[in-house]
Amino acid sequence: MNEKQKKLFIFISIFIIAAMCNLWTLRPVKISHVYSDFNSSVFVVVDHLPWADRDKIEWFLSHREAFIKDYPLIDGIHHSYYIMDVGDGFTNNKESPKEDLLCFSMGKDEHNCIVKNYPLVVNERPYENIHFQISSDWSVNEYELTPEGKIEESNAKT
Repeated sequence: MNEKQKKLFIFISIFIIAAMCNLWTLRPVKISHVYSDFNSSVFVVVDHLPWADRDKIEWFLSHREAFIKDYPLIDGIHHSYYIMDVGDGFTNNKESPKEDLLCFSMGKDEHNCIVKNYPLVVNERPYENIHFQISSDWSVNEYELTPEGKIEESNAKT
């Protein structure tokens, strides 16, 4: 391979990777299941989230009012929204006995459990900014929504 072919190969590779990233980001997030304890927690199972932390937060904020309306929680107390990755899909204790599962009552379907994986946890406390904890395989980042509506990195533990 000569120098010109190498440069062309690298350019095409970068273009394909960028296109795939773009397609992933533009693909709408599908909500597979939502469970609320109608007290202080809502669990939302999604097929994927956007890659960037800011996009994950903006996705949640764009759905927040719907979650509040459809899954009301007790006013004046700490609320948490656990956004869960569907991963390999719903399973049950028999198929995945060694996994840390969260199981929902979903009628007669025995595949009602999901492996606990929380890429986004949102904590809302009375009289405080909304806090976001974003987890990946290699890091945990924390952010908060200021009263001015800005997303800022946070050092506070949620």
